[in-house]
Amino acid sequence: MTEAAVNPAGPNWAEALRLLEQAQRASSQDPQTLYLLAVACRKLGRSAEARQYLQKISQPDASVLLQRGLLSFQEKDYPRAAEEFAAAWEKTPESYSAGYNLFLARLYAGQFELCRDVLMPLAPLAPTEGERRFLTLLRALFLGIGPNPPAEAQDAPKLLAAMTADEEARLLEVFAGLGQFEIAYQLLSRLVSVRSASPQAFAVWFGAVLVQAKQLVEKNQWEEAKLLLTPLRRRLESSRVTIDPYCLISLYQMLGVCNAMLQDFDQAASWFRLAQEICARDAAGGSRSINAQGVPLMAWIEQNIALVMEWLDRSDQAEAHWLRYVDLLERHQGSSRPGDYLPILAFEALIRLGDQAQKKERWSLTLEHLQKAHRFRPTDYETLERLFNLFTQLRRHDDARRVLQRMRDVRPNDPQVDLFELEARDLRSIADVDKALNELKKTAQKNPSDLNVNDRMRAAASKLFQTLERFADQNTAQVNKVVDQMRRLPSYQVNWPVVRDVMRDLEDQFADLRDAASKMLTIATDDLRRDLQRLISHCDRKMDQCRTLGR
Repeated sequence: MTEAAVNPAGPNWAEALRLLEQAQRASSQDPQTLYLLAVACRKLGRSAEARQYLQKISQPDASVLLQRGLLSFQEKDYPRAAEEFAAAWEKTPESYSAGYNLFLARLYAGQFELCRDVLMPLAPLAPTEGERRFLTLLRALFLGIGPNPPAEAQDAPKLLAAMTADEEARLLEVFAGLGQFEIAYQLLSRLVSVRSASPQAFAVWFGAVLVQAKQLVEKNQWEEAKLLLTPLRRRLESSRVTIDPYCLISLYQMLGVCNAMLQDFDQAASWFRLAQEICARDAAGGSRSINAQGVPLMAWIEQNIALVMEWLDRSDQAEAHWLRYVDLLERHQGSSRPGDYLPILAFEALIRLGDQAQKKERWSLTLEHLQKAHRFRPTDYETLERLFNLFTQLRRHDDARRVLQRMRDVRPNDPQVDLFELEARDLRSIADVDKALNELKKTAQKNPSDLNVNDRMRAAASKLFQTLERFADQNTAQVNKVVDQMRRLPSYQVNWPVVRDVMRDLEDQFADLRDAASKMLTIATDDLRRDLQRLISHCDRKMDQCRTLGR
């Protein structure tokens, strides 16, 4: 964008504006003062004030019209800017600045046919032969765009094919810098079609499409991005130009994402695998294969394939890709920026795998994933808690106690850890349960209003109740065994002294079970209280049965 060479006060536009405002108060309608005020305001980004000053000039000349066009261009009102530049050029047909600005305004407005109409009279006004040649090439390019190209468009491909590398580079720079994809895409597509063997033109066109597709993907416009990228793939297959591997990886990654979000998971997996093959073959090393946070490109591809495999309900394949993802993160841990970024990603992936394995009740696999996750974040309390629960569930009490010690190290003053310790005990008798209940009650008295402690107490009480039920089942089985033997033997063959001793002993054990269940009632929730009442009634019945048989 160019303008008339006006420089009223040097680079200090704020000071210039102050002085010009003083001058304007002395001669409010002086056109030169109003013009300079408008220029100063425009330079300071005060577009509305600049336009107000220009509107006060009753008989605008070419310079005023040029300033109005520059304001409209800054405001991205390109059709209006084109009208104002056209009016300025009409007043000064010898002005290259007005003509070139008119060309740019029409270009940004997407008025291709009008662009070529401007370029013909503009070329002779060019200040240098090189500039004239550049405008001629531009016009040749525009001749082939539009529904009704003129007859001279037939010669345009020869002219464009004969351009030098520097001339092509300048054209590409102009098109790539437009900032409007729809316009740049048409121009670049035309250039690529007439210079199909040019790797530079193909690369810029390819890159422009990728950038636009990325913007569509970021706006969740999956269908639009897919429609834009699919022809790119077809054009690539018919071209002899070699494309940078990373551009190809970006293409296949975005195609994979679009298909995945449109729920075409099989096709998405195919695109991601193409990206994986290129990455493994051509991007095995080097700084470009690692992003600003230190994540290797192959890791993102493995993650994408893992997600697609999950959506296809292929959990075993998904798990393999997740584990490769974690392995890549671990190998590149030294490049993590910040230092904990890659460990956090690996940790979250392993927790995800652990959750999925737990839902399927694959306890050993759950434990394996959680132990790996713990290596990445050894002080994560929630992971330690889950490990503790798993070891307890698998009756690996020594491992559970080791995890419990780490939990104490992480939260040394947390009363919940005392409750975890109760769960880690190997309860072998009613006396062990009774001792645990006493400690549970003490913890409840020390922390009456701690919701977390109360939740943990309920979990601990539930496990103690399961132990009581297990003891009750064992004792009931012994009673039933004795009764069964008594029924199968004649009375004279029954060893009554032994029966009485066994039954008295079992009666005492049921009595101890009943006492423990009664003690637990004081700290139990409603659901557990019902189960405890049921257990107490069961113990009463068995005590009566043992008492009867023990006489």
